[in-house]
Amino acid sequence: MRGTEKVMLTKQLINLFESNFNLQVNLDVRNLIEFAMKNKVLLQLLRILNMNGDLRFSQEKAFSDMLLVVETLSKYLKGNEYVFFKLIKPVTYVPADIDLLVSMRHIKRIVKLIDGLGYSVIIKDPYCVTLCKGYSVIDLYTYPSLGGVIFIDGQRLLEHSRETEFNGIEVRSLEPYAEAVVVAAHAVYKERIYTLNDYFTLKKMLSRESFELSKELRCEESLKFIIALNKKIDEELQGLPYKIPAMLWFKLLMQKLYNDELTKITSINLIKTLFNRRFGKQFLAKLTGGSY
Repeated sequence: MRGTEKVMLTKQLINLFESNFNLQVNLDVRNLIEFAMKNKVLLQLLRILNMNGDLRFSQEKAFSDMLLVVETLSKYLKGNEYVFFKLIKPVTYVPADIDLLVSMRHIKRIVKLIDGLGYSVIIKDPYCVTLCKGYSVIDLYTYPSLGGVIFIDGQRLLEHSRETEFNGIEVRSLEPYAEAVVVAAHAVYKERIYTLNDYFTLKKMLSRESFELSKELRCEESLKFIIALNKKIDEELQGLPYKIPAMLWFKLLMQKLYNDELTKITSINLIKTLFNRRFGKQFLAKLTGGSY
């Protein structure tokens, strides 16, 4: 997709979502749907345009199924120290999996509880356990990481939690200002991709407290980078999704390594990851992947 076309489609979706209704302009709906899918905002678009059909049905069903899992987890994990994260957003979407940030003290107990719900452990690495039941995937993080390298202190993040409501369900989540820090760090350090889903989250949840927390967790460079990127998007100089160029991404990772003791200490795990057949391929694909 050409850069100018991406900028135009990005602006159209931002206008649609912020106005929450069709602005009576000529929209290439098929193109917008494909674009919304890449930007992880598909269900939001389908609802705003009031579109029906198989795609809307499948998205709504997937969303309902996800809510059922969230409700079940909220019920069964009471009394444990954890939060849902990367779940509550200003846009409605279907996440690929459900992410929980979990206390080191409670991780084994929580794995056992979820196992009792019919899930099986399919991946276990130093800081994340992935459980699966059919199409439902749950990731339990003690520390958000990339290739075994910690990029944000998950245990300190747990200090910034709250009880809130998510689609009628009482859940434990991060405070909005902390969620903004996580979304920025995750997009920059782990995914290397920034989407409209991320854009709206940062625009809604970013606050002065986000800056203070990002300094405390040594994530300020990722937040500064995303703020500068949002400015370019608002000025219609950049479209989304945006894939961070490999060399720039590497530079940001090296800054993180230099500034964050946790990242530095766990960087040895990256060597182990590169020699692991499956995870090594995934990491190299992220590093060498083409543009979005």
